[in-house]
Amino acid sequence: MTSPTSVEATPNQQPHKLSVAEHVLILAATALICSVILQAEPLQSANDRSRWATVWSLVERGTFQIDEIDYYARWSTIDKVRSRSSESEPWHFYSSKPPLLSVIVAGLYSVERWTLGYGLFHDTAFVTRLLLLIVNGLPFWLALRSLCHCLIMLNAALPTRLFILAAAGFGSMLNPYLTTLNNHTPAAATAMLAITAAVEILVRRNPLTSCTNKSVRPSRAFAALGFFAALTCCFELPAALVGLLSFGLAALTDRRLTLKCYVPAVVIPLAAFFVTNWMATGGVKPFYATYGTETYRYVHNGIPSYWMNPRDLDASQESPIVYLFHCVLGHHGMLSLTPVLCLSVFGWCMILRRNPDAERKAIILTGAALTVITLGFYLTRTENYNYGGNSVGLRWMLWLSPFWWIAMVPVLEKFSRRGVQVLALALLLISMVSVGWSLNRPWKPSWLFEQMQAAGWINYKTPVKPFDPPRTSVFAMMPDKAGTSATWRNGNGERLIVTVMESSGLAIRVELESGGKTIAIQNVGDSSRTPQQSPSQKFDSTGFNLVKAVEIFGVEVLANQLPQKVSLHRLPAATGSWSGFNAAGTRWIPSISDPTKAWQVERGAARVLVNDSFWGKCWHRCDVMYCDQLPFGVLEWKTTIISESTDEVLSTETWVSEQK
Repeated sequence: MTSPTSVEATPNQQPHKLSVAEHVLILAATALICSVILQAEPLQSANDRSRWATVWSLVERGTFQIDEIDYYARWSTIDKVRSRSSESEPWHFYSSKPPLLSVIVAGLYSVERWTLGYGLFHDTAFVTRLLLLIVNGLPFWLALRSLCHCLIMLNAALPTRLFILAAAGFGSMLNPYLTTLNNHTPAAATAMLAITAAVEILVRRNPLTSCTNKSVRPSRAFAALGFFAALTCCFELPAALVGLLSFGLAALTDRRLTLKCYVPAVVIPLAAFFVTNWMATGGVKPFYATYGTETYRYVHNGIPSYWMNPRDLDASQESPIVYLFHCVLGHHGMLSLTPVLCLSVFGWCMILRRNPDAERKAIILTGAALTVITLGFYLTRTENYNYGGNSVGLRWMLWLSPFWWIAMVPVLEKFSRRGVQVLALALLLISMVSVGWSLNRPWKPSWLFEQMQAAGWINYKTPVKPFDPPRTSVFAMMPDKAGTSATWRNGNGERLIVTVMESSGLAIRVELESGGKTIAIQNVGDSSRTPQQSPSQKFDSTGFNLVKAVEIFGVEVLANQLPQKVSLHRLPAATGSWSGFNAAGTRWIPSISDPTKAWQVERGAARVLVNDSFWGKCWHRCDVMYCDQLPFGVLEWKTTIISESTDEVLSTETWVSEQK
């Protein structure tokens, strides 16, 4: 690659004008991102749902409380906290995210709501995509333009600028997050704008490159540095060090302009941050900073918060060494997912050995120091900062991307050999493919994560304890008290009533009602069980045909009583391959009759392959929600028949306890 002096004039001689090739690359990258945004799935994860819920509540209800919208499953989020202003007030849910970004988006949404009339709840896809074009697409375009201007001021050659622009526009892990509402992409954009302002100030202080017209004061650069550095801090709390460094640069360069331009510009975003936070939380401390306290860990209406018992990747307890490896070279690795950043690492090393322009050295070394400090901070908190959760990359580090891009300059301009250039292009191509694979799925594991998981190298799944003792019946227990009764209802309005007729559950009565009329009754006794046997042992015996059907797949009315009744199918006794229900984990189901209560259920599932006389070869599957708080120990069960050849669902039926 050619030297910078052979391509670019100094800032004294030429304005910061972009070439045609740079304009084309910027437009191509922006067009690609906008097209992906216009196809983006709305409400992709708990993370962005948390912010969108706040946006909806602010505009539609005038509050930061998200209780109402969080009630709906597709809007519900685990990224929420519970808080109240006093003990006499009711509890409310709030987003755990700092509120400034949500307030900004809510302002845009209110304009859209007033002008176009589309609502976020009913027209979710249209509204979210439109707003993302503004809050993600537009800043992305501005950031790429700012990057080019910054590189021109740093005297980077045109081929170098084009390569870095391609890396930023097509090969950065920032790109997938542009399709979702998050704080990382705007933080990277404001960081880029702040860096450009800082470089302009550094260039102006250098007597070899400063403007010859001394009457021109760089007030705009000071104001831009203060505003965008502070805004970066507001979007990314670990970026507070950027604010301190920017203040130091401004104060050392020109105290008068610092007081006149920098400080007032800083006050605007900081004031907005603290005012919105006070409005949401009633204090200056954001909810985000209360992790591990009762705002995150609570039991609300009988349901514990997710953070009382986090699962999978959120429950990982890896050592700092393993965590560091996966942050750099592993499944969330900055270098493994976007290997073009290897050039940035080489750039950090080269800048220490060479004597480059002071401006380049200052920016590149600042980026290296910020990267090490930020990564070190997260290495101390692996118990609750697990790679950003279920996401494609190490998202907490992405705001540093502009520093990484600029760090490539010394490497690209030092080596002009074709072999090195081919290697750089190969690293860029691999990064582009890696980013492209995840472009529309930021909140899902990366391709590398999936490959490592498939190979058995990693496993973050929280293990589910098997049933002990094994459960071979829909009914988890048999009440000992005579007269105990329970009722379940299916989607057709039919009711199944099971009553204990004798003490110790030695006999039961099963009734099936339809349309208010009893259509089947079966009294069942069991002489194979003695009073000394436990209720669970009852279901190890063969029992009666109807009891066996209840034990496994609900009720199958005997053929001689109601031959047309085939909605529920029991497991054929001759299968021989079925050993019981597999445990599928714990869940809390809100009670319909009592809103302050929830049922704790243990999910179980079983299926067998059956050559059915009616359906042919098919899978019979049963999903059960066991609940020890209820008689007979079952809240709900669902039976499904699936064609083995086509995977078509042939029949399904759900029975739900009336006590739910």
